[in-house]
Amino acid sequence: MKYTPPSTVTRCFNKCNITTALLGLVILSCALFLPSHAASAPNQPLNGIELGQALEKGLKNGRAIWLLDGQEKFFAVFNPDQSGKPKGGVIILHDANSHPDKPEVIRPLRHALPLQGWVTMSIQLPYLASPSDYIKQQATINKRIDSAISHMRNAGFSNLVLIGHGTGTMAATSYLANQPNGLIQAFVAISLGVLHEQDESNSIPNQLEKITLPILDIYGSNDLDYVTNSANKRSLAARISGNTATRTNQIAPYMRSGLAKSNNHKLQGFISYRQIRVEGASHDFSGSEVQLTKRISGWLERHAKGVAISSNR
Repeated sequence: MKYTPPSTVTRCFNKCNITTALLGLVILSCALFLPSHAASAPNQPLNGIELGQALEKGLKNGRAIWLLDGQEKFFAVFNPDQSGKPKGGVIILHDANSHPDKPEVIRPLRHALPLQGWVTMSIQLPYLASPSDYIKQQATINKRIDSAISHMRNAGFSNLVLIGHGTGTMAATSYLANQPNGLIQAFVAISLGVLHEQDESNSIPNQLEKITLPILDIYGSNDLDYVTNSANKRSLAARISGNTATRTNQIAPYMRSGLAKSNNHKLQGFISYRQIRVEGASHDFSGSEVQLTKRISGWLERHAKGVAISSNR
């Protein structure tokens, strides 16, 4: 797999010298508040294009790209392979009230994974003020994931992994449960929680039962309550799906897993789901970035490397 230049719908830049005043604007923009409205509407967020433009001006690592979701353009950050031996592509979804270059979780992954052979694309989601907001925006989020997948495939990367953080993980779970198109080969869920107000048929556990992919469920011991308290529920739901799929279908991602040839795989199914609790880590993994990136890159190496989809799919 080789990286090819972005298509004509993308807009890239190489270097940007910014003044102290503009840097202050970028910092405020990344906090998702519009300074000019501070007097009348202090909590007014930037719209997606304004936020993307602010992030683009301050971006120091990666290429700024603009994609289309059918309604409007949206911002994304692309980081090419730095290893010389690309293994696949990773699409990253940020948390609520955040952005695709958030210093916590998102930026460390964008920087670390390309060193291990994984190109990354972190995409801007519609504005989400709270975890439950993704439900209202799911249709748009799905279109943005589809757009990112198309861009990655057009660039020559067909072995794709979806990574989400917080609300982004919830949206990714819904996407994979309801659109099993075979274009995503593995799923990394960072700080995935279960919302009590969700309808049972659309709940996170119910959706996890539908996903027939290798899944890494990673969270912090000091994570949000709805994340830590639902760990067992998530594990049970994901294993129901994984064990059934691996025993009956033996689909490629499981069969090619580095752990699939273990002595007990015939009894337990190909190992497809793993849950990791990072001790001392908070929801944003501040101070635990190295542990987070090492855990994820190690899991990808064993479960997702080289699982490329065929050209006729």
